[in-house]
Amino acid sequence: MTEQLDLFSSFQPDETPAPPPAPTPARAPATVASPSRQPSPVRRATIRPLPDNGLPKDPSGRAADLGEAVAGVWHKQHGGTRIEVPIGLVAALCFVRQKDAHGPGLKAQILAQDDRQLIAMYRQIWSAQWLHRPDLIDRARILHEWLNDAEEPDKHRTYVVRAVTKTILDRGLLELTGHADPYLRAQADVLSPTLTALRSLGAQQGLGEYHTPSPISDSIAEVLLGELTTEMFTDHLKNLKPQQHIHDPAAGSGGMLRSAAQKLRREGLDPADFRWSMVDIDPIAAACAAVNALTWGLGPRVTVACADTLANPHAVEDAMAQARAVIEHRDRVVGQAHMIAAIRRTQHLLEQTTATAA
Repeated sequence: MTEQLDLFSSFQPDETPAPPPAPTPARAPATVASPSRQPSPVRRATIRPLPDNGLPKDPSGRAADLGEAVAGVWHKQHGGTRIEVPIGLVAALCFVRQKDAHGPGLKAQILAQDDRQLIAMYRQIWSAQWLHRPDLIDRARILHEWLNDAEEPDKHRTYVVRAVTKTILDRGLLELTGHADPYLRAQADVLSPTLTALRSLGAQQGLGEYHTPSPISDSIAEVLLGELTTEMFTDHLKNLKPQQHIHDPAAGSGGMLRSAAQKLRREGLDPADFRWSMVDIDPIAAACAAVNALTWGLGPRVTVACADTLANPHAVEDAMAQARAVIEHRDRVVGQAHMIAAIRRTQHLLEQTTATAA
């Protein structure tokens, strides 16, 4: 039984292990963020203020402004009812990193692409992330499955995608999530206000969905983890294990766990050394939580379930089993691709040899 820190409920997981970390495939493009590193032994660092160089002022306010702007453009341009499309655009760009702050402007490079290239860029971002974390990207499928429709996006859809992309970049998403340091990327939840702004008030009430603003979740995490961390980081520090489990049974897009991870970092600990699980009944919110887990660097042991916690108390275990199946599928696909590539290389060498002999 793994020790668990449940922020809100008495959820008790069984001993089913979390999905193993995915093996690292071929290196992803430079503009796509690499996944969280492999787990390492828990270590205690010296408690010190973490860097805030280059952080925009009021990141939560900036995130809220971004969400409202995206919703405004989507509705003004008659984007339609599939709000998962603009949310998916924000989510995909959360994976993009500014490799060199003094290099060519990434925003200009993205917007300089033609329509075909822009759609291909979004496909490439999601594909690269799927290779690394297929379990979480599969959970986020609702945000990117439109890119795999049988027919290419029509002119109007492409026009709206470009307009939303420009708005996202103009409102400074890369300043919020483009940092190499996950602590800086996790200063605010940019997906929650985007989802809230795009979803009608009636839909929010029907789902019972009210997302907690980042400053409030930060304060709650300080209170909830205050007594916990006093005990954990003193008397039981030597017994701290990577299996320590932090769970939210009504996670939304994961805002409370973002605050908990930031609290751990401020205490000199690495969230990647812990286990995390989130459950939400809303598929889009659960998809956002999966993306956020990668953006915020929660590490390789993250499980996100889309279920009603009250109706299914084993939602996390079910999600773990599904994650293992998705990872096995990824391994088969990658293995087959490697085999095909090897066969093609062999054929090429044989053709060269035959041509030389002739």
